[in-house]
This record gives sequence, structure tokens and C-alpha cells, in this order.
Amino acid sequence: MNFREELNEEQYAAVTAPDGPTLVIAAAGTGKTRTLVYRVAWLIEKGVDPNRILLLTFTNKAAREMLDRAHDLTGGGVSGMLGGTFHHLANRLLRQHAREIGFGNDYTILDSDDAKKLMKSCVDELNLDDNEHFPKPQVLLSLYGLASGSQKPLNELAYDWFSEAPIEIADVLKLRDHYVKRKKELNVMDFDDLLLYALKLFQTSDYVRNLYQERFQYVLVDEYQDTNTIQAEWVHLLAGKHKNLMVVGDDFQSIYSWRGADYHNFLSFPKRYPDTKTYKLEVNYRSTPEILDVANACIKGNPLQFQKELRAVRESIAEPTLALLRDGDEQARYVIAKIEELKRKGTKLSDIAVLYRSHFHAMELQMALTHARFPFQVTSGIRFFEQAHVKDACTVLRLLENPADELAFKRLLEMFPKLGPKTADKIWQKMGKRFEARKPEAHAQLLAALPAAAVSIWKEIQPVFLAYETESLSEDPGEIIYRFNKAFYGEYLIETFDNAKHRQEDLDSLIDFTARFESCSAFLSEMALLTNLDAEAETAPAALDGVRLSTVHQAKGLEWKAVFVIWLNEGLFPSSKSVEQIGGESEERRLFYVAITRAEDRLFLCAPQVRRKHDGGVIFYEPSQFIREIPPHLLKQDGGFF
Repeated sequence: MNFREELNEEQYAAVTAPDGPTLVIAAAGTGKTRTLVYRVAWLIEKGVDPNRILLLTFTNKAAREMLDRAHDLTGGGVSGMLGGTFHHLANRLLRQHAREIGFGNDYTILDSDDAKKLMKSCVDELNLDDNEHFPKPQVLLSLYGLASGSQKPLNELAYDWFSEAPIEIADVLKLRDHYVKRKKELNVMDFDDLLLYALKLFQTSDYVRNLYQERFQYVLVDEYQDTNTIQAEWVHLLAGKHKNLMVVGDDFQSIYSWRGADYHNFLSFPKRYPDTKTYKLEVNYRSTPEILDVANACIKGNPLQFQKELRAVRESIAEPTLALLRDGDEQARYVIAKIEELKRKGTKLSDIAVLYRSHFHAMELQMALTHARFPFQVTSGIRFFEQAHVKDACTVLRLLENPADELAFKRLLEMFPKLGPKTADKIWQKMGKRFEARKPEAHAQLLAALPAAAVSIWKEIQPVFLAYETESLSEDPGEIIYRFNKAFYGEYLIETFDNAKHRQEDLDSLIDFTARFESCSAFLSEMALLTNLDAEAETAPAALDGVRLSTVHQAKGLEWKAVFVIWLNEGLFPSSKSVEQIGGESEERRLFYVAITRAEDRLFLCAPQVRRKHDGGVIFYEPSQFIREIPPHLLKQDGGFF
């Protein structure tokens, strides 16, 4: 194999690096996967036994792709090489050595549903379910997983997580200990335990650690900037004998601190291994020179990073465009018009993406696309108005407008403690299959039928229903949702969802979004229309060629011919809540960099001027600081409101 002919100079230098710790800083679109695959081929060609090479990745898909490519490249010479996710390797090791840490080798791995059931059982055993505000199992599992992966004190994380909910942190700590105990008794592990116990195995068993340190002569790690504390420490121990550790990644694309990733693992690699050899991949094969100029400019000012500059091999096509627009509706019309123009010029809809910082940024666009019968797909698979928390928040409106809405009635009741589907159905039957939400006597009848644990909660939200007529709120759906959220649903979010802060942002924006509707009835009618049109669109053949709508987080690793980034405004992108956190502004800027580098040919940056509020006012927004940091000559401007 002629490596020099098949690789550029930067890739060749990294692929043929001498033994020892190696850091490959692979900027966006520079052939990171290609470099890793050819490194494997290089080692095998040198005579290294494939059985002594370990390749660690973050997803099964990435692992399969790299192993398949290595297989093709070496003519099947990778047989015996171990490659996969961190969890995959951890499971393989624990299956042989779990007895060393107090488990049987025949332990069971709990799937998400089983882990929730066991957690619920632990809550019951400690009588913590008597607290009507105690968090749901999924929330607790996410919190415990974050503490496990980051190795941060659980009490500190819990205080921050539940700062706006009346939850006893001591109970959260006690439950974690009981959950750990029960798993050992049952000889089961959840997903997070695999890494935790694999690390513990290496830390406590000299025999096991030495066995695998000897076996794995070469360790290669993909996306190292996304490792958490446990993963970085485990990799360090795995490569502890031979120290032939190659880590590949890009600190510019570290955007997952909220789930425990610590890009300092990447930045501090040369300090941890003083004899590290560092290689940079800066030749970009994805984007045009103009797009890369914008990417380089946007990330340049971030502190604490390995400086690098993307260089293009492609020819120029068009300047990136900055669209300064009036509001979200005009932004939606602008995006649709540009998509239609791109389509006329031969770009497939599936080669076009609209990216945004948060789900609620796409509300106006989803509505406009749906009305225009324009096929689109949402990366999360759930369109904004179909999300659980959005539908939850609308149950009060539905009951006020339609006393016979059985689905809304049961959906609302099932949010309460001690109240499942069967109980909700019995209560609905007692109510005569009708709930006159505007009438005090109906509430009295309902209170008599509710379980004791739900009575106090209903008394909190009852005034929200009764205000519909006493305060003439029939023309203000946003105010009703706001009061429902304040009286009950805000705390319910924290106790029920592991991403409550993001969902609360969605609801805050939904409340403002209702300002465009003259009544609760009009708002609900529009939501029903959109849902039905969505269903039609999803079953239509054209949906297969739809425009992709995605948050930037979910777009990482993907690429499109044309990319729109919307709502590039201060407080939205960068997110005001993220900027308040230590290191938050830098991560938001990295997120913007990821968005830009998804574009191959065309890039459109959109910054509206105002958002309407549900009280009739407007919020004026400045363009994002990230836009202002880009030299004006790098962008062609559309619009002129600013």
C-alpha cells in the first residue's frame, strides 16, 4: 500500500507517527476517520498483531464504519482486532472478571426500562414516594449517571439540578446508595455501571490491569475531546505499559459538557504525557474557502484551545450570507424562498439543513413549512408541537374549550402522584365522561374523586381554570399556559424530565408564540391543523427528500450542501443560560463553529430583530456577538433592519 499517495502530508505524518503518546488535532472536515483507519493499516503493515490493537469510539455506527474500512483497506487483515465503544469494551472485560469487584460474571445489563423499574422499586422500599415532589426515575438515573461519569460529588450536582424544586437532597443521596446496593444483590448493572466498574476493576486488580495493559500494545481513541473523567482515566490505565496511545479529536468541536464531557482531557494530554508528539490536520475537504474563512474567524478568539486554521482545497462558489430580518415569520419566509431557489438550481431538499440552538427556535419555520406543504424532517424525530411537554401544557386549554376531551383530562390527571391510567379512567367515568372546567361545582366533584396525594395539587391549578371566565382569559392562551406552568407544571418538569431547563425554554417561547392568535380556540385549531398536516407529510413519498431541521448538537458529524443557521441573536445563540455558566460562552462559540462547518457549498446566517410576547409587547434582539465577531467583508448581507 502506498500511504504517501493516498494521504496528504498532514495525514501521512499522523498515520506514520512513531511509537509513544500521540495527539492528533483533527479540525472539521480534515479526514479524521481516514487517518485513524490508515493508522490501523500502517500498524498491521509494520507487523503488529491485530489482536494487540484497540480502537475506541463513541458510537457503534462509527466503530462499524472504521472496522469495515480497515478490513477493506487491509484485505481482511484486521481479523482479531478489537474495536467498539467504551461500553462495549467494558462489558467484554467485566464478563470475564466481574467477580473481582463483587458481581457474578453472568450479571444482567439493565436496559432503560428495567433501570427505571428498579429505581421505582427502590423509591417504594424507602417510602420516598410519599413525597409528591420526588423526582421520576429517569431524572434520578440521569443525575446519577452524570455524577458517575464526571466523578463529581453527587450532593453538589443534586443541589444545582434541583435548585428550583422542593426536593430533599438527603433523600436523593440515600436513594443512590440503596440503588447501588440493590443492583449488587440482583447481580445487575445499568449502562453507567459498565464504565464505573471497568475502571474500578483496573484500579483494584493488579492482575487484570497488567493482563490488558500487556495485550493492548496500541490504543487508538476517536473523538477524545468528548471523553468524561472515567473514560480518560480508564484509557490512561489501558495504555499504561506500552504508552502507545493515539487520541484523535478537535477541541473546537467540544460541545457536550452538559452530559459530562470534559475537553480539558484533550487540552491537557501533552501535560499528562510530556513526550507527546502532536500533529494537526487542517486541510479541509468539505467546505468552500469562503465558508472556512467565516469558521476560522468565529473561533479565533476562544481562550484555552489549540490554535489551528482550516485550509480549503475546494474552489469558491458563493459568499456566506447574513440575513438581517424583521421577525421569526419573515425569517421563515426568507428560508423557504432561499430553499426554493436552491431547489430550482438543482440542490436536493435532503442536501439542505436548517440548524438552531434550541428546539423552540424552529416554531415559526415548522409552521410555515407545514402550511406550505413543504416536506421536512426533524432530526429528533419529534416536531415541536408534538413534544410531550408542549402537549402537556396545552391540556388545560383543551379542557376549557372542550369539556368532553377525555384524552386531555386523562393526560392531565396522570401527571399527578398515585394516579395512573386506570384511576384516571375511573375518575372520568365518575365525572360522567365530562369535565366542565369553567364551573366551580365540577372542581368540587373532581376533588372528591381524586386520591389524597393529588388533592393539594389540583387546588393549586384550579384557579387557572376558573380565571378563564372570571378574568376573561378566553382570548389569552399564553396567560393560561403561564399560570399553569407557575402553579404546577414548572416543578413537574424538573421532577419528570432530565432536560427540564431546555423544555422550560420551549414553554416560555410557546407562551410568547400564542400572541399571534386571537383566542384559545384559534390557537388549538391551528395546533390540530398542523398536527394533521404533519401526519400527512410524514407519510408522503416527498418526505424522503425533505429539508432537515436540527439542533446544532444533533447535527455534529453531519454535513449538507446548504446550511441555514437561524435566530443568531444575543440571548438565543449564544444561549443566555449557557453563558451564565463557567466556560459557557466558549462552548457556545464552539457550537457556532460546528454549525458553520456543516456547510459544504452555501451558508446562510439569519438574525431577526424582534420576537412577539404574549402580552402584546415585543422583545428587541441584537445580532449575536458571534456574528459581530466575523469581519463584515466575509459576509454578503441581505435585509437592512439593523
